[in-house]
Order: sequence, then structure tokens, then C-alpha cells
Amino acid sequence: MKNWKKALICVLGAALMLPALTACAPQEAVEEDKVVYEGTIEEKIDAFWNDHEDTAAGMMVGVFDKDGVIYKGYYGYMNIDAGIMVDEKTVIDWGSTTKTLVWVSVMQLWEQGKIDLNEDIRTYLPDGFLTNLSYDKPITMIDLMNHQAGFQEYYTDMMVLPSCEPVSLEEALKQEQPAQIFEPGTVTAYSNWGVALAGYIVECVSGESFCDYVHENIFEPLGMNDTALAPDLSDNPSVKKMRDMLCCYSGTTSMSESFYIIQLYPAGACVSTLDDYIKFGSCFVQDEFPLFENPETFDVMMSATSYFGDTDVAKNAHGFWALPYGDSVYGHGGNTQGCSSYITFDPVNQIGCVVMTNQSGETTFNMDMMELIYGESTWDFPAADGIKDGVYHPARTVLQGHFKLMGATFMSTDSFEDWYWTYNEDDGIPKFEGLYGDYYLVPVSQMVIECVLIYGWILSLVVALIALVVKFIRFIVRKLMKSKKKTILGTQVGLACWLELTIALAGGAAMLMMGMWVPISVYGFLFPVVGVLTLVLAALAVFMVIKFIATARNATVLRKIINICSMLFAVLNVVLVVYFELWH
Repeated sequence: MKNWKKALICVLGAALMLPALTACAPQEAVEEDKVVYEGTIEEKIDAFWNDHEDTAAGMMVGVFDKDGVIYKGYYGYMNIDAGIMVDEKTVIDWGSTTKTLVWVSVMQLWEQGKIDLNEDIRTYLPDGFLTNLSYDKPITMIDLMNHQAGFQEYYTDMMVLPSCEPVSLEEALKQEQPAQIFEPGTVTAYSNWGVALAGYIVECVSGESFCDYVHENIFEPLGMNDTALAPDLSDNPSVKKMRDMLCCYSGTTSMSESFYIIQLYPAGACVSTLDDYIKFGSCFVQDEFPLFENPETFDVMMSATSYFGDTDVAKNAHGFWALPYGDSVYGHGGNTQGCSSYITFDPVNQIGCVVMTNQSGETTFNMDMMELIYGESTWDFPAADGIKDGVYHPARTVLQGHFKLMGATFMSTDSFEDWYWTYNEDDGIPKFEGLYGDYYLVPVSQMVIECVLIYGWILSLVVALIALVVKFIRFIVRKLMKSKKKTILGTQVGLACWLELTIALAGGAAMLMMGMWVPISVYGFLFPVVGVLTLVLAALAVFMVIKFIATARNATVLRKIINICSMLFAVLNVVLVVYFELWH
């Protein structure tokens, strides 16, 4: 098989990749020859911790059934350097597990007859609120729950520095609405913005802020007194105080800053103690769901709303993801900049588990440990026929706007071999369906174009930097030797190099500040700057071509090569900026 079919091509460096709020995604299949843990739940978890504590900071876990808590454990440190252990007062970010509060709220309003899950969501929104729709097909609440509304990934002000003043949910949603790149109901593409939109619908229908609604209808009935939901945690000062004391880690390396204001807070801002996390998780394994008036509402909520391809294996149940443990486990994972969490439950066998860690992107305890509770997955997907060989693009991506560069990632068919997935071509879209999202077939030419542009751009920047250094050194030498000999690099080549570097610096600065969670109001002007510089570079490239044609006959071979390379790199920079829409 050709090399491009075997490679996972990630064209962005890790430094520029946005650590977006996302659920933990346990995609990989069960490995063979793994350690078998025996004994009680407590003994299994203790042994599992002992085997993995060298790579861990702190971990809190609760296991429960319909009769109450089976086991609650605290392991490791909330501050490694100070030797402070995690305990019952420690608070951890829920991350995307916060989304489950949205879906419970929606189902409460559905139970009251205030929301129709199959109605066009514009029925509940202010007139003209959605300005980003590309398809005539309405978006329903079910589409939002299934992450099938068609929205591309959202980056603008997803998080901002704690010193920033949080805006209302309505304003946060209006700041920059992500483009709708898929027809509703066709492709699963995990969407923080879509979930926050559902939270705003709860506001519109209930007449109060989402934060107030959740406190009144979920936290207070369950006695969750050590939980905060507001973006700045101002709704619970004691939780904010404890969160300020928490140290977070990447592995076991301390992070200097780990708390950020989440503007789209229904998608991931909740923070609580383990006890409160257990109180919420326990709802899903009781004989009667305590937050609904009618028992049938819980049955509806846990009925499948999407399946893996044409199988009978549920993918999603009204916002709750089916998970590859046991035979009927659902839940949701979550990550923030400094914490990871997981809520899982088996409503059939009435057992559940919650895990919280003060580590970024932690998976060992949040995912691998779940088999100790539920056993191995019973999922059995039949071998798929007619798989189209080629390159696939994650549906959770950006195809329009100045963050399009963030979506330049491709996968080969070989990349899916060890994943839980199905393949289908429903709606005329060949795609692999995995946990939390789909991967759809794209032309190889798209991958080639984007790779040529990006790697060519990197090469042009290296060459431009080297050329300017050489030009500067030769300038110094000429001054010292009082030489009047012209440098090999002409004025136009030098100017082109300066423009290429300036464009790269402006674009890179924008991406860097985005990754540092600075509001777009601070760095947004850099994108127009890139656009203006690109226009100048385009005009210079045209001038260089004209001059090259006029002077080529008398130029040396070396000068010709340098001029041709400079023109090509200038054109490449212009094409890249235009293609990836970095100009606006």
C-alpha cells in the first residue's frame, strides 16, 4: 500500500493545536494480555492505582448502585510539591461532563411539554438568532443531542483568561457562530457550540439563566452544595476558593495556569467535589430518576437516538454516549485545561462510576479502569464491506474561516483497524463512525494540496530566514570592507522574505494567543494585517515576475535560481493565506 495510505498526517505542530474542550474518547479496542485484577471493587481499584501511580497526580473515584455508594476512594495529591493529598474537600473540573446537565434540563422541559425534541430549534430562539445556517433542513433538539446539527468546530473565545470579564451565554454564542458544514442529521461531529446552544434554549424556554435553572432544578434537589457552574465560579464562592488551591498537571509536571473562563459554560464549566459528582451520577442507576416527575421520562432519555451505521448498537441516547464497557453502559467524559473526569453508568444493571483527576487529558483512570467496574465490551460489529480506500477527514473540523488551518488533518483506512467503528455511506457520505464522531472520505487531492501548502510554507519560512541572515551578514561584511559590490539577494527578494516572515509572525501570533486563551478582541486585528501583507506580497510577486522576464538574459544562473525560488515561495504564501482564509 502506498505510503500516504499508511500515515496519520497531522500537519499542525502540537504548539499550535488548540486543546479544545472535549469528552474523553475511549476509541481503542481492548488489548490482549492485559493485567487481570481480582477481589472486591476496592481491592481492584487499589491494585490498579498501585500499578499506575507513578504517572498520576491525584485521582478520586466513586462506585455506586441503586442502594448507595459501594466504594469511594481518594488517591494521590492535589499539590505534589506541598504534599497535599486529595480529599473530600478537593474540587475538580467536570469538563464536558457538564453537557449531561444540559440534556437532563432539556428532558425536564420536554416532560413538562415545553420543548418538542423534533421541532425546529428556531421555534425557541429569538428571531434571526442563527445566522450561520447553510441548509434548508431544520435543526432539531435531537440533532443537537446527537451532535448532528452540522456545525464545524468552534475556537473563538471558547476559553479566556480568568482576568477577563465573562459575557452572557447569549453574547458568547453570538460572538462568532461556526459555519454549518454538514446537513443536519447526516454526520456526527462533536460540537461544544451546539451543546451551549441547547443550554441557551433552556434559558429561552425557562425564562432564567442556565446556571440558575440548573441550581434550582438539579443541584438543590440533589443537595449538591459543593458545586459551581458559572463561568467564573461566582455562583459558589467556597468552590471557587478550593479550585484556586488546586494544582493541575500534565502527567506529573505542574501546570502554571490551569483554570480558564469557559464562555460557552453549559459545555464544560462545572466544578465539584467527588461527593457531589456521585450524587448526580447516582441518579442514573436508581429505580426512579429523582429529577423527573414520571419514570417514563428516564426510559425515553435512555432510548437510542442514533446508532453505529446500520447496526443495532446505540451510539447516543439523547446526549449520553454509549460506551464500550459491559453491554449497556452510557455516560460522558470531560477535559479542561487541567482536569479530566468521567461519568459512566449502566441503567440496566444499575451500577455506575465517576472518576476525577487533576491531570490534563488523563485516560488511564478515566477510561482504562472502567473495565474493572463493568467488564469488557460486548459490542460486536460485523466486518464492513465496500470500504472506500483513501484518506478520511474528521468531521469535527474547520472548513471555513481563519481557523481552517486547524482542520488540516487526515487519516488512512489503516488508522481505524484497532478502533470501535462501523462504516457506511448513508446520505451519500462514505464515512467511518467511531465514538464521539465520524470521519468522512475526502479526495486525495485535498490532502496533497494542503500538505504541499503547509510544508511548502514551512520551507519558505526557513529559506526566508536563512536568506535574510545571509543578506544581513553580507551587508555587515560590505560595510566593514567598504565594498560597493551588490549582494546576490536583490531588493525584491529581500522584501519578499521580510513579508513572508511578517505574515508568518502575524498568523503565528494569532494562533499562539488563541492557544493562550486571549480574547479575539485582543488578537483579531492580526488576521486583517495578514490580509493586507498578503496583498502587498501578491503585488510584489507580480512585479518580480515582470522584472525577472526583463532581466533574465543578463542574470547569472545563481541569481535566476534565487529569484525563481523567491517568486514561487511568495506565490505559495499568497495561496496558503487565501486557501486557509487567514486574511479575515
